[in-house]
Amino acid sequence: MAGERLTGSEKRALLLWVAAGILGLLFAYKYFFQAFPEASVNFQISRHEALARAQNFVTGLGENVNGYKSSIIFDVDEDAKVYLERQLGLREANRLMSSELNIWYWEVRFFKPLQPEEFQVRVSPSGQIVGYDHKIEEARAGASLERDAAQSAAQDYLSAKLGMDLHGWDALPEEANSKKKPNRTDWAFTWEKHGFRAKDAPYRLHVTVQGERIGGSEEILKVPEAWQRSYQRLRSSNDTLALAFSVLYIALLVAAVWFGIKLTVQGQTRWRGAILLGLLIAGLLFLQSLNDWPLWSASYDTRVSYGSFLAGKVGGALLFAVLSALTVALVLPAAEPLYRSSWPQRLQLSKTFTLRGLRSKEFFSAAVVGLSLAAAHIGYVVGFYVVATWLGAWAPQEVNYQESVNTLFPWISGAAIGLLASTNEEFTFRLFAIPFFTKFTKSRWLAVIVPAFLWSFLHSNYPQEPAYIRGIEIGLIGIVAGIVMLRWGILATLIWHYTVDASLVGLFLLRSNSLYFKVSGVVVAAAAFAPLVFAGISYLTRGGFEAHEDLRNGATPPPNLDIATAQPFAASAAPKRRYDALGPGMIALLAACLLAGGLLAWRLRPESIGDYLKLSVDAKTARAKADEILRSRGVDPNSYKCAVIFADIVDPVTNEFLRERMGIARVNEIYDKQVPGAVWQARYFRDSQTEEYAIKLKPDGSLFAFQHKIAEDAAGASLKKEEAVARAQKFLREEKKLDLDQWTLVESDSETRPHRVDHLLTWQQNTPLDSGASRSTSGHAYVRVRVAVLSDEVTDYRRAYFRRSGSADEDEPASEGFSTFIKIPDDWRRKQEETTLPREAITFGPIVLLGGLGLTALILFLKNLRSEAARAIPWRKLSLWASWALVAFYVVFALGDRLPNLMNAYNTAIPFKTTLGVVGIFALLGGPFSFGFLVLLFGVAWYYATLAFGEERLPGWAGMPGEYYRDALWIGLGGSAGLLAVFPAASILGGTLLGSLRMTAYIVVIASFIAAEIRQTWLRVLLFFVGVLAVVGGSWGSPADFAKQFLARLILLSVFVLGVRLLMRFNLLGGFLVIAGASLVSGAAELLGQPAAFYRTNGYVVLIALLLLLAWPAAGWRMRSMNAMAPSAGTGGNA
Repeated sequence: MAGERLTGSEKRALLLWVAAGILGLLFAYKYFFQAFPEASVNFQISRHEALARAQNFVTGLGENVNGYKSSIIFDVDEDAKVYLERQLGLREANRLMSSELNIWYWEVRFFKPLQPEEFQVRVSPSGQIVGYDHKIEEARAGASLERDAAQSAAQDYLSAKLGMDLHGWDALPEEANSKKKPNRTDWAFTWEKHGFRAKDAPYRLHVTVQGERIGGSEEILKVPEAWQRSYQRLRSSNDTLALAFSVLYIALLVAAVWFGIKLTVQGQTRWRGAILLGLLIAGLLFLQSLNDWPLWSASYDTRVSYGSFLAGKVGGALLFAVLSALTVALVLPAAEPLYRSSWPQRLQLSKTFTLRGLRSKEFFSAAVVGLSLAAAHIGYVVGFYVVATWLGAWAPQEVNYQESVNTLFPWISGAAIGLLASTNEEFTFRLFAIPFFTKFTKSRWLAVIVPAFLWSFLHSNYPQEPAYIRGIEIGLIGIVAGIVMLRWGILATLIWHYTVDASLVGLFLLRSNSLYFKVSGVVVAAAAFAPLVFAGISYLTRGGFEAHEDLRNGATPPPNLDIATAQPFAASAAPKRRYDALGPGMIALLAACLLAGGLLAWRLRPESIGDYLKLSVDAKTARAKADEILRSRGVDPNSYKCAVIFADIVDPVTNEFLRERMGIARVNEIYDKQVPGAVWQARYFRDSQTEEYAIKLKPDGSLFAFQHKIAEDAAGASLKKEEAVARAQKFLREEKKLDLDQWTLVESDSETRPHRVDHLLTWQQNTPLDSGASRSTSGHAYVRVRVAVLSDEVTDYRRAYFRRSGSADEDEPASEGFSTFIKIPDDWRRKQEETTLPREAITFGPIVLLGGLGLTALILFLKNLRSEAARAIPWRKLSLWASWALVAFYVVFALGDRLPNLMNAYNTAIPFKTTLGVVGIFALLGGPFSFGFLVLLFGVAWYYATLAFGEERLPGWAGMPGEYYRDALWIGLGGSAGLLAVFPAASILGGTLLGSLRMTAYIVVIASFIAAEIRQTWLRVLLFFVGVLAVVGGSWGSPADFAKQFLARLILLSVFVLGVRLLMRFNLLGGFLVIAGASLVSGAAELLGQPAAFYRTNGYVVLIALLLLLAWPAAGWRMRSMNAMAPSAGTGGNA
């Protein structure tokens, strides 16, 4: 039967689009590789052959990998690749990478779960072994070879096993480095390719010898530090630009969600389609992640059981899929009514992919335009970058390989990426943003252009120069996409966006030599073309398009988008507040808690690591002392920026080892007298300059370490290792007052810089700290001291100032990155860090369940937004409450330690103003986020409390009966004292006003939700025990320790629940005072216990703040008592 047909003008328009698409494809076909040059890797062996060669190589070294798991991925030394391209040009870079340098390789790994020993082998695309690493236990026995014998073994390995001719390599004599292990000596040697320089980068060969056996070898292009810093500077511009526009994107998302909530309250939204689409996207993304399982093992940490690793990967994949899908599902309910109202002649989104919708003229036209725009877009991008490259723009070349070819279903990647990108970005920046901006700006052009560039500059973090080039490229096509949506509807841009993104994967698969990959590429493309083919066949067989008047947006009642004039919920009158005062017995109990708790907290303070810490200087005094020290070295501190922080440099695992061996008192003595556990650090740096200083002071203000960092290419002396050791020994005797007869040099690590030689030297004290403990297989703890000899200057070691890429210190714990530290056995540390699936389940299972409970509470709340209880939430009042959190956030940000810590973390490779911009962005986001989160939390709490107890039982902060304030005062006093007696770390619960408000809201939400929605006793008991497990977490060692902690947390949580149920009840102010009071008392006690007058003064200030806080309910109680005879006395009110 005949139906709708295309008019003449419509046919001409579609033909023009098809012609534009064909021209775009032809242009892209001809100039694609000129715009996007590709590093063509000559694969002479397959992935399976590379695995076999790696296994044969390890076996040839006398090792046995039978029973080991294996993984293989293709990897590229990205720094070396980009350096060669930028410094030498693409032609010369590709010549070197394909002939002389091994920049890309197969990375093969053999490992066993929970076993430290593993093997890694690098196989070049031509089949040569170009890298090897054998990881073994620190305590494994082996020989202690002399230097010549170890170097001879390394040379034999290179010639016999790798077939290398060492006549073409120059040995670097100072880079013969040794490390004394408990039962062997390890060596490392370095050679440099003779006469080779890629601009300023030498090509080096490293070999390690473990005892008498080969430990590994590696070929690397030593990229200059100056170039790395310049590249970081370039990338920081990309990242900062993307971050700035991310703020605007978040604001747009918030606006969409807020708009959607408002429309939902009015009954104008359709959530079913959004939820179904979100589930589809989440499912595809989850399958995409699962499809990558052949690649997972490459990132496996052998300290984790394999079951835990897989569970973590699956959980991470599920979380990513859900969060990504939410960015679509939360925007669509707001966008669809706007689209329906603005374009009544377009197809309804819910009807588009129905059978009738697929047969419609609009669908056919949109599909033709979308596919043609995708083809034209590809040609446009090629042309844009041909011109941009000619004008000086730069982007790294791609490699003709993708890991997706190693998955079972490579087409899933293209489908998932295409669907997520098209729906997320088109729904946000076209479907929602264009009508939204039109509504508020009254300008259609602004509504098209502004979202286009908001969208485009989110892509600025691609490694391209200049940083804005990607934003311009995508912004221009974004304007075209906006115009297309105005003329042909959102379906056209959805098809365009999906096709472009999916083609990135599909075209690569189609270029493959494998028939399966080609078929997979066709599957990706078919997803874009199939709807058009169906619509075309339907048109030919039916003789016309489906009439779709009833499918249009105009066929449904238009939504009311005037949310400003929406009728609010009409409450007849504010309900009378009812408060049941505490009886005399409960008041007496609280008084007893106040007396007993205060006494217990004073007399029974448990011993803990850190009791030794007494601060004799404050930050200002530490800065002055550091300035003085720097001047004494001939450096003007005023010419540098300075960040002063108080740093905790101890390691929890080291603490536990020492506690087991010698007890808490001895550990505190060590941190107080021998190895400082906390220091003042003053860092002196300049904007974008490598050279800087760091001065560390002990808590009493005396000098602990002076650290200096200089540029890699700075000129200086090239001391021999023996000369460097002699200088370091003199420094340790004269500056550190060490008796070196009691110390042994255990590590010497030298590196040849462009114009000098640097040395890193480590001494270990001969007598272990735990000498009284019997020696076991786990060994002892020793004090170590490290110094760096930079040229001829001896300075205290700091890892951030002296780190060589690929060195073993990258695997060391953070606590060993300082000049003086405690070395505990690696095997013991590893044993403590190992995890199993049952342990992970006990640790994270309850957290996941409670998180799911919270998500359920939020979903039920959002689902019932139109209910009477939800519409009656006093958002204005709750916003006023939460405004204190906003104030608290910025007070803490400005007056706390956040700014000094951020400045201490500043990377001098990045412009300082860029860092300040990033800090400003996070500050700008942090305050509103804290405010909005707390408002939502209070709103959810109010909703469930209304359902469970009735609105008349809900309290306010002011205007309540006198008994309310009396009880709040007693609850705050007694509860704080009792909490401090039972749980000394109570300050963690609410160190600031922000934390106290948030914790109070958490308590109310949990109690109200359970009371309103979970009525079965057995389920409540189950949740209680899940809560106990969540509080225990993973901080237990043995099953006996777990049982002990579980019992302690069970008692604590039981007291807490009973306190909320019997004492706090509906007294919101009382609960807040308990948390804030405990925090302030803990803080005041810690400050008053310090020797420095500055901290004691601050302690008195905290006490005054506590008294003022308690004066609030006291004044309210007094005033209400005085007005008891007034007619309104005892009635509830609203804050």
